[in-house]
Amino acid sequence: MNLSFNFLLQSARVLEMNIYDDDELEMIYNYVISLDNDILNHYNNNRTILSYFSDIELYIEILDVLIYIFIDKEEYERCGLLKKKKEGSLIIMNKNQNYA
Repeated sequence: MNLSFNFLLQSARVLEMNIYDDDELEMIYNYVISLDNDILNHYNNNRTILSYFSDIELYIEILDVLIYIFIDKEEYERCGLLKKKKEGSLIIMNKNQNYA
């Protein structure tokens, strides 16, 4: 399992359990915003956790939680960036499913 996926798993746990501080939230936000299509395609083509169709589903789940958190904090610019990342991720995921 690669390092970036381990970070996603840790991020999901921290966000789900609501045990993060502002620095950790900032680090998770910066990480998910920085991922390029090569990494997202890699996530889309791998299935590390059997309950997910692909690893990109976990990434999208994290984006959804972050969007919710930043809406609650009224940080709408960040929400916009996260929503764009989600849209791009859904395109990648759906493109792969259409070829299957």
